[in-house]
Amino acid sequence: MQGINWQDLRCFLEVGHAGTLTGAARRLGVNQTTVSRRITALEKALNAPLFDRSANGWFITPVGEAVLRSAEAIEDEVLTISRLVQIDRQELSGKLRVTAPDVCIQGLLMPGLNRFSERYPDIDIELIATEETLDLSVHDADIAFRATDKPPPNVVGTHIADFAYAVYATPEILQQHREKPDSVGAIAWVGDRLLQPDWVRTAFPEMGVRYRANSLNVAFTMARQGLGFALLPCGLGDPSSRLRRVPTDYRPPSKGFWLLSHIDLRTTARIRIFRDFMLDSIKPYIPLIEGRQPRAFSAEDFAAIAAGRHTA
Repeated sequence: MQGINWQDLRCFLEVGHAGTLTGAARRLGVNQTTVSRRITALEKALNAPLFDRSANGWFITPVGEAVLRSAEAIEDEVLTISRLVQIDRQELSGKLRVTAPDVCIQGLLMPGLNRFSERYPDIDIELIATEETLDLSVHDADIAFRATDKPPPNVVGTHIADFAYAVYATPEILQQHREKPDSVGAIAWVGDRLLQPDWVRTAFPEMGVRYRANSLNVAFTMARQGLGFALLPCGLGDPSSRLRRVPTDYRPPSKGFWLLSHIDLRTTARIRIFRDFMLDSIKPYIPLIEGRQPRAFSAEDFAAIAAGRHTA
């Protein structure tokens, strides 16, 4: 038996339903000769007569009736596939709520978000920049990028990388700290209730906390402005031309970087496509996120400071 052509099978179905070549040709939008030719091709492929042809019309054979039932089942499956594809296409439009920390949006996500919007202009991205863990179960957001080691229940996610952290400062501030340690303070996190966070107590026990911030972006800006030492993600501190890693034996614990969505939305077309697109977009930044592209202090930094030429 030769391979069965779907268009031949469609013509057979229409003749079986309409009862005449004329009716089948009208429904298919082709001429009667085309329908007849395709029925003949199907009979040849099956090596069996499907209709008895006479001057009074075409009458389906017993074999044809059996084939008709199977062909109807195949047609149902084909229509199901078409509906699924159509639904998938329709879902490539509408609103997609994405939440991430502000610094992640600016430093890691923006290039990919821009390219995604160019490729899928019918999907509207609503960005929610927050450090808070929004409730995906009540659709506070559809997609969440989060720094966490314990993703919440009822979500599915992909572990992208592990955020590495280091202590950063401008070269001038480090030089000032070397010359007069008590003149430089630390920039800590508002939520840290300790007088001295672990990194300060371990690496700089003589240093007091001079500033506290509730935003990484604010702490980053303060460090860049030369207001003190700050513990920052390497993906934020290393690219900065104004900051360097402060030499220390302290090794801050890393934290997982995840892309999360609610389990009920994992197969939604626009979420699935956005997830895969952004994971590919972020991949080149993983060495930076994991602290494998350090920008350390150099002898040139201190030579520039001594000469009054440093512009950090």
